[in-house]
Amino acid sequence: MKRRTDTAETTGLSLASKAGYGLGDLGFLLVWHGSALFLLYFYTDVLGLPPGLAGAIYLISMIWDAISDPIVAAWAEQRAARTGRYAPIIAFAALPVGLAYGLMFIAPPLSGLALAAWALITHLVFRTAYTIASMPYNTLPVRLTTDGHARSTLSGFRVSGAATGAVVTAILTPIIVQANQAGGQTEAFGYMIAAILVGLMAAALLFACSRIVQEPEMAPRETGSPDYVSALTGLFRAAKGNTPLLRLLAIMVGGTIAQGLFLQNMLYFLTHVIGRPDLITPVLAASAFAVILAAPVWVILAARTSKRVSLITGLVVAVTGYATMAFAPPGGAIVPLVAVTVAGIGGAAIPVMLWSMVPDAIEHGELVTGLRVEARTFGLATFAQKSAVGITAVIIGFILAGLGYSGDIVPPQTALTAIRIMVSFAPALFMASLIAIIWTYPITQARHQQILAALELK
Repeated sequence: MKRRTDTAETTGLSLASKAGYGLGDLGFLLVWHGSALFLLYFYTDVLGLPPGLAGAIYLISMIWDAISDPIVAAWAEQRAARTGRYAPIIAFAALPVGLAYGLMFIAPPLSGLALAAWALITHLVFRTAYTIASMPYNTLPVRLTTDGHARSTLSGFRVSGAATGAVVTAILTPIIVQANQAGGQTEAFGYMIAAILVGLMAAALLFACSRIVQEPEMAPRETGSPDYVSALTGLFRAAKGNTPLLRLLAIMVGGTIAQGLFLQNMLYFLTHVIGRPDLITPVLAASAFAVILAAPVWVILAARTSKRVSLITGLVVAVTGYATMAFAPPGGAIVPLVAVTVAGIGGAAIPVMLWSMVPDAIEHGELVTGLRVEARTFGLATFAQKSAVGITAVIIGFILAGLGYSGDIVPPQTALTAIRIMVSFAPALFMASLIAIIWTYPITQARHQQILAALELK
C-alpha cells in the first residue's frame, strides 16, 4: 500500500509546474541578488553610513531573517496541513516582498541614528516579507515529486530562473541609476526608482508562480493551535540525527560565505581596486549568464554520474574562477570577465545540487529518525544560509572600517589589498574546503531508491 499520497508522481511533474517554479526563484533573486549586490554599497556610499554600522545593520537583519525562518516554516507547515497547499502563502506575500524591497532603497532626509534606524527597520520589514514567501516556496519540491532525477531537473529550472533574476537586477539597476544621473538626478534617486521597478517585477513573478505550479493538494487535517516550541524542538532533533543533512548545511554555509565575499566586494573591487566602474554591468551580467548556461550542464552531469560528482566538479571550477580574480590588473577587463564567468559556471552547481539533495536528505531523515520534517528543514537550511550572509556582511564592513575605508575619501592601499583578497583567494579557500565535506556523501541514486522503498513499507 502506498503511504505517500500527498506528493506528485514523477510523470505528473508537468512542464508548466517546472517553468512556474523557475519563475518563482526569478522573482526571489531579483530582490535577493539586488540586496546582495547593491545594499551594502547603498548604505556606505549613498546614505553615507560608516562601513561598520552598515555591516551591523545588515547582520542584525540577517540574524532576524535566519531566526524567523524555522518559525515561519513551522507556521507554514501548520497552515498547509489545514488548507492542503503551500502556494496560497506565496501569493499572499508576493506584493509585500516587492514593496518592502523598494522601501530599503529610499534615502530619507534623515541623519545619524535616525538614518540608521530607518535603514534597519526597512531591512527588517523586507526580510520578514521575504521569509513568509520563501519558506513555502522552498518546500514545494518535496510535494511535487519523489524522483531524485526529477528533483534535479526541477532544481535546474529553479537555478536558471534565479540566474535570470540575477542578470536582470544586475543589468537593470546600474542602467537605471546611471540614466538618472545622466539626466541630472542624484544616485539615491536612481537607486530608489530601480528598486521600486525591480520590486514590482518580483511581486508579479511570485504571484504568477503561485498560480502556475500544479501543487498536489493534501486532504486538509485539523492540527490544533500551533506549538512552535515543539515544532522547533522536533526540527533540531531530526536534524541532529540526519548526517547527510548536516553536511549539506555545512556546504550551504561555506558556499554562501564564499559567494558573499565575492559579490558584496565586487562593486568596491571594480570601482576602487582596478578603477573600472564601467565594468559593473558586464561583469555582473557575465556571472549570471554563466549560471544560466551552466545549470542544465550540472543537471545532466548529475544524471550521468551522481549529484555528489556534479557538485565536486562544480566546486573545483569555482575555485579556479575565484583564484583567477586575484590577478586582475588595474584598468584591465579581460581577467575580471573571465574570472566571474568561470566562477559562475562552477558556482551554479551548488544551488542546483543542494536544492535537489535536501529533499533526499529529508526522506533519509524520516527513515532514520521516524520524523518527516518538510518546510522546517528548508527553514533550517535558509537559517544557515542567511546567517552566513549576515556574518559575511559584518565581516566585510568591519574589515573595511578597520582599514580606513570611507565612501567619501580615496581608500587607503591596505583597504584595496583587503578587497582584492576578499574577491579572490578568500572565497577560493572556502570553496576548496567544501570538497572534503561532500567527498564521502552517502546518498546515491541507488540509496535514495532504497530509502523510498523502505518508507513505502512503513
